[in-house]
Amino acid sequence: MSRPLNISPVEWELALSVARSICAEIFKKGGSAQDALKTFGVVPLAEAPANWKTAIDTIALTHCQVRARQAA
Repeated sequence: MSRPLNISPVEWELALSVARSICAEIFKKGGSAQDALKTFGVVPLAEAPANWKTAIDTIALTHCQVRARQAA
C-alpha cells in the first residue's frame, strides 16, 4: 500500500516502523499475520486472508487513524 494522501510522510514511516516491529515480534513467536492483526486490535476480514505485507499496512493505517482521532 502506498501512503494515503491524508497522512504525512513522516507519520506514515513512523507507523510502518511500529507495524513492522509488532509483526516481527509475532513472527518470532511463531504467530501468523492474522495473529498480528488480532494483537493490534484489528479484526481481519474473513474473505481476505492476511499476509505479512497486508498486516503491516493495515496496522500502520489503523495506527494513523487512531492518532488522528486522538488529536481531534
